[in-house]
Amino acid sequence: ELKDQCTGKHVERTVRYASEIAKSLGLSPEDIEHIREASILHDLGKIGISEKILLKKAKLTRKEFTEVKKHPQIGVDIIRPIQFLHSIIPLVLYHHERWDGKGYPCGLKKEEIPIGARVISLADAFQALCSDRPYRKSYSQKEAIDIIKQDAGKKFDPKIVSIFLKILRKIK
Repeated sequence: ELKDQCTGKHVERTVRYASEIAKSLGLSPEDIEHIREASILHDLGKIGISEKILLKKAKLTRKEFTEVKKHPQIGVDIIRPIQFLHSIIPLVLYHHERWDGKGYPCGLKKEEIPIGARVISLADAFQALCSDRPYRKSYSQKEAIDIIKQDAGKKFDPKIVSIFLKILRKIK
């Protein structure tokens, strides 16, 4: 939050959505807690990314995006010495992997991606879509839902998308 003012509210909402998805998936209380913890820390690695890049109002260059893609590993490097956080390392590291295998840092696909990372990925993306960014205004909730639906089976696990859409209908 010290580097990116969007982070505080973004994290709170991401944690809420991720926790609700995890509960709806019927995951164990321990797995739900790991997802909650990883949701809080998923962007910790952005502390190692230049503010010039994080706050840029224009499209990132390929070189700048390569720098941004380092944030999951930086976050893992920060939390690795903390023994009680070891169980969330895969969730933090893989939260930008995609269902179709085109994500980063490892290009994992489908069930290769830990379920907690798939949950955080969707919650994070939805919250980001619904938030103002330095480079664009927020989308409406309806527009964000449409984007998430289009990305089911590409960026996101379609089963998790389906569960998330049910959660959003309940919240309304």
